[in-house]
Amino acid sequence: MGLIYFLVYLFLEILFSYEFMKVFTPFGFFLEILFTAAVGVYILQTLDLSLSSNMQKLMRREITQEEFLSIGLFKLIGAVLLIVPGFFSDIIGVLFLFEPFARFIAKKLFPSRNFYHKTYTNDDDIIDVEIIEEIPKKD
Repeated sequence: MGLIYFLVYLFLEILFSYEFMKVFTPFGFFLEILFTAAVGVYILQTLDLSLSSNMQKLMRREITQEEFLSIGLFKLIGAVLLIVPGFFSDIIGVLFLFEPFARFIAKKLFPSRNFYHKTYTNDDDIIDVEIIEEIPKKD
């Protein structure tokens, strides 16, 4: 089944690249490959800043853990697809960089299941502990 998906991807990549070259010439296609590869490398280099921003959203409970992981994963995949030569892969890579699209795809691929944490509905399940460290007095 994976071979069929790869062949469909390869066909679409060649088709989109051919149509792009008809409009913008092979030299324009070459420049597009260089530009998107540079953008992809830049995104990979700044991925840690994006992850820290999303970590703050996670701590403020604006996004779930699943969304945090999927957004980071899709940004990584999007950056790699921008580096890969080809116009179709660039289109998919750009789409993966948009958070709303990444969230939509993540919800389709990973149904709403809490893999990473347990949701508590009853406060009796929660144990609140405060650790107090005592420093011994010297005589």
